[in-house]
Amino acid sequence: MKINLNYLNVIGIIMILFSILIFTTRFLDHFILNITYPFLEGSSEGKSVLLFGIMGSILLLYPLFNFNGRIMQKISSLHPIFKGDGNKYLKLVIVVVLLTYIIGIMIEIIIRLKLGVSIFTTFVAMDPSPASTSITHSHVFKSVLGDLISLSGIHVPGDIHTGSSLIHYTSPLSFIVLITFPLTYLLGLISLNQRKNRYKVILAFAITTTLIGMLDGGLFSTPALIGLSGLFGVLAIKQPFSLKNLIKPSFLIILLIILRITIGIIGTNVEYHEVTFIDEKSPVDLNGYNVLNIKYVGNETIVKISTDRSDKTILADMVNRSKGNVSGITLSWNIFSWIIKN
Repeated sequence: MKINLNYLNVIGIIMILFSILIFTTRFLDHFILNITYPFLEGSSEGKSVLLFGIMGSILLLYPLFNFNGRIMQKISSLHPIFKGDGNKYLKLVIVVVLLTYIIGIMIEIIIRLKLGVSIFTTFVAMDPSPASTSITHSHVFKSVLGDLISLSGIHVPGDIHTGSSLIHYTSPLSFIVLITFPLTYLLGLISLNQRKNRYKVILAFAITTTLIGMLDGGLFSTPALIGLSGLFGVLAIKQPFSLKNLIKPSFLIILLIILRITIGIIGTNVEYHEVTFIDEKSPVDLNGYNVLNIKYVGNETIVKISTDRSDKTILADMVNRSKGNVSGITLSWNIFSWIIKN
């Protein structure tokens, strides 16, 4: 059987091989981090592997879903809804993606309602290893991937955080990602049809960053915002090309960014940091902190401390101090604390 590869397919193969190289070695980590940091929000080996692996596979496999090919002809014969052009499938991608992101936010809210804490908090599940999540940077769907990896027995390098500890709090609703993630990927493959090569590359990148945002960060994360920018942008493009076509998608992304900042400001507590220890077995050492108040509510110990340290510093320290002693920790936000010198 003769195999015809175009140059996008070849690029896809190279990207897949590169993702395997990143996963199995360490010498490229620093170099890749510098490249991917701006659009993967901090990046990590895991996100870099996903970036090159998923995007590479899209560029390699999209010809299989050509509208004139056997696969799409069979799919189209199932129901009239499956007939259409690339933009129809791109709209479906956007619907599935937004639905997934919204469900992710709902899960974040449900977790905090069950714990009896403010929705404007960062939550860390401690067992068996620390895994954090919040509305503004969610890992609820990452917990599903981590749980599957854990059950499969696949060895994951220690610097790749799977978030599996969160599964006890996100299940069962988070398992919806097992449907929406592959569905987004499949619809995305089909949506590359009938487009110029440059738009195929843009879409492949947008779909990939969107999928990464599903697992790591949620709606307000940098990968999600970049991915949605690409999806909305390609959908809005008309022939002949005009920058005016990009005004509406740009406006939507700006609104999401404003909403992200607004949530951070609304949820900010500048008077004190509130730390909640869940299922505390014995008192956590708070030496070095200016403790304003401690109270006990059910299985929770609620501690108020002064705001002379940043959120990030306090959370990391509390996690370290309470390992093996609590099942979870929540910390209130202070969006302005990043200016504090640690």
